[in-house]
Amino acid sequence: MKRSLGKLIALMILSMSGWGATYEWKMLEAPQSLYVQQSGVVRYECTFSTSAADYTIDFKPSSTEEYRASILTQRDQIVKGKRVQTFDVLITPLREGNIEIALEALIRHTTFASIENASIGRDNVKKYDFDDETAHLPKVLITAKPNSAALSGEMALEVRIDKRSVIAHEPVHVSLFLRGKGNLDQYVPYELNISGVNIFAEEPMRDISPDTAGFSGEIRQEFALVSSKSFIIPSITIDVFDTSTQKIKRLQSEAAAIEVVQGYERSNLLDPPALRDWSGWMRYTLYTGLVIMGIVLGEAVRRLWKLRPRRKAKRFWDEAKTSKELVMLLSLSGEKRYEEVIGLLESGRVDLREAKKKLDKLTTDKEEK
Repeated sequence: MKRSLGKLIALMILSMSGWGATYEWKMLEAPQSLYVQQSGVVRYECTFSTSAADYTIDFKPSSTEEYRASILTQRDQIVKGKRVQTFDVLITPLREGNIEIALEALIRHTTFASIENASIGRDNVKKYDFDDETAHLPKVLITAKPNSAALSGEMALEVRIDKRSVIAHEPVHVSLFLRGKGNLDQYVPYELNISGVNIFAEEPMRDISPDTAGFSGEIRQEFALVSSKSFIIPSITIDVFDTSTQKIKRLQSEAAAIEVVQGYERSNLLDPPALRDWSGWMRYTLYTGLVIMGIVLGEAVRRLWKLRPRRKAKRFWDEAKTSKELVMLLSLSGEKRYEEVIGLLESGRVDLREAKKKLDKLTTDKEEK
């Protein structure tokens, strides 16, 4: 393939401007201490000596047994001709004590030969070639304080019960909502146990998104309770380490009494009405008469509807003044069903009026089908 001189010159300038570019990693901010299961943000910045268009950063922080790490946000910008890339990393301690955060990133430099080959369209070039270098980011030391609660953050609990009185074996629906921010991703499905009650629980629905405190949003869990006797839904409690007060907070709902009343007996449902119960027979007779009357009225309305006067629809052939004009209009329509009428007109077997009547009948028959 013919090379483009302008493209090659641009690539040479790009390569020379980025060739040998240096970079520097800095840690801009980090929490000095966190409680176990409490999340905090560590911000790293990588500054290049040039615009570094031929450099990429592959940064995927790895978790360890001491902490969880994940990218929260990243930003890439050019400041005074220099490329600056910022990463916010979410760190969550998993055990107490002093924890050292030592992360690595892969700096990838695209070679000039790889850019040239891909740009001029060589058939044997399948991908870019890279010069890779591992960068060791500045270490961060965080003191993890003890915390016995599985959840941490600022959260609120809400429990909804759809009804307080039901018939035997009718389900009572209970909805548990946990809202706020923190390590909501670590929520463990709540187990509800009530003696003598069949409990059906769904998997929690998580509507959460990354946040500087971990995650923010809502978790919803649904329960269906079925029983033949009255029962009490106990108080639902969840312990959360409240990061605003630095104390463990117990989220708690109120207990609720559910009244279960007995439904109809099967034997009563199958008993036929007594013959001497004339009120029952009169009621059935009335219902039967109403049904028959409805059928008769429906049939009468249907017959009257067929006899209603209908306004004649305007057809495109109504304005034809002569047989020749009608033949021309029918021919231009392209409809095969008009060929018989066209033949009758051309042979002179029907006049203009008779032809229009045949057309009206032909159209009406088609609409009724």
